[in-house]
Amino acid sequence: MEISETQNGKTTAFEPLVDSRTAAPTLGVHYKTLERMARKGEVPALKIGRSWSFRLSLLSNCCDRKMLANLKYRAGEESEKENPANDQRRTHFKQEVSAA
Repeated sequence: MEISETQNGKTTAFEPLVDSRTAAPTLGVHYKTLERMARKGEVPALKIGRSWSFRLSLLSNCCDRKMLANLKYRAGEESEKENPANDQRRTHFKQEVSAA
């Protein structure tokens, strides 16, 4: 839900802030988990007094970025598996460990 305001002839959109209980289902987590993530700086949040506030669009963007980063990371793992040099290193390491 966006609220439009007019200032100096310009229309700006304001997305309201929501509390952690409202925002948590967006990420599919418990509201306490979302608050912990906010404390750690893992998600964009604003603390007002004792309460955490969130913008749903920012949470969605954060989730999208993390998913893309995970996808790139997983793609990197796949390319490592296809590299024969990695197999040689793993075999060498296993031989050293079994010899010890």
